[in-house]
Amino acid sequence: MKTAFIGILTIILIGSFSIQSVSGHQSDFIPNTAEGILEFCAFFYEEYKILGADGLASHHPNFPNLRECVNLYKHVAWNSTHELRDRVLIDEIEKYLGDSNHIKERHLSDFTIMPDWIKVDLKLWTDGNSKDSQFAYGIRAMLENNVLSPPIIDNISNRVCNEEGLCMKETDYFTYSHTSKFENTTTEKFEIEKIDSNGILINIKRISEEKVETNQFYLDENTKIPTEEKCCKTVKFLYKTPIEVGQTIEDGYKIIGTTDFSIEGLIRVGLVAQNSDKTRLLIIDKETGFLLSEKFEKTLITTDWEKSSLLNTNVFHYSVGIQLHDLEIPKWLKTSTMWFTEGLTSESEYINAVEYLIGKKILIV
Repeated sequence: MKTAFIGILTIILIGSFSIQSVSGHQSDFIPNTAEGILEFCAFFYEEYKILGADGLASHHPNFPNLRECVNLYKHVAWNSTHELRDRVLIDEIEKYLGDSNHIKERHLSDFTIMPDWIKVDLKLWTDGNSKDSQFAYGIRAMLENNVLSPPIIDNISNRVCNEEGLCMKETDYFTYSHTSKFENTTTEKFEIEKIDSNGILINIKRISEEKVETNQFYLDENTKIPTEEKCCKTVKFLYKTPIEVGQTIEDGYKIIGTTDFSIEGLIRVGLVAQNSDKTRLLIIDKETGFLLSEKFEKTLITTDWEKSSLLNTNVFHYSVGIQLHDLEIPKWLKTSTMWFTEGLTSESEYINAVEYLIGKKILIV
């Protein structure tokens, strides 16, 4: 249990905790104390029992270190009915995260210089008392607050659409969230594995309240998911460009206007498309043709509706190295970090070095 709870704190700095679980309930509290961290993990325990550790993390892609709660679930005290059960778990949290004041300091999401809690974490890491995930968490926090400012890559300006008007490339991925009128939520992640003479090969990971499914297939000639697959809520996520207002595109959708669409802090220009019976409304990214959202609503005796929205993608705009998976931290970086924690190098020198490593993709957090 030595550093089991460190990764939980990645959750704390992300922001609001209005998160859909598999059963549709929401977490509206912010864990800024050890008690809050315990309560937060308890909130997701039933979902963990259904989805498992990987499924839990995948179902909530904005909180990749949610899987660290699993360490808490595995603690001998977790399923105990003893009256001191909570105290034991809270003591474990505070043992490695500090007292409540230290935890509250970590919760503060806005800062302009390297905060003391990150320096403490760096020391723990160089001493071998915490995992790489804790080091990465502090680096991400500094990236999010622009204390670290590595080069920014605009994926769009370097993107070339093919002669068919398709603006995709290998390794592009898109994660969509689908919600039904019963508030059941399913997530689907599509990744372009390769583009060859057979077409566009797609990897799909689908997470519902029942199970986690993976599959692989080629899109059909209309860039749709083949009907025989019957795997996905998303039928089509890629449209040919250019697209203009007033135009009728595939499947009889007419472009009726434009709107702004917010995705991961970026504002994209979306084209609003409506089908002939006005039961479906799409928002398609004007520049790339990728699906941003979809809404279906039809009223007969009862009203049926579903809504889908793009949660995250690597297509539009990202900072080099800011990733939520596939950590790559060179072992020798501990030596440089140790020099900084011991005062042998200045904070500005250390920050410049980390920015360089991120920009060169030597350090990926």
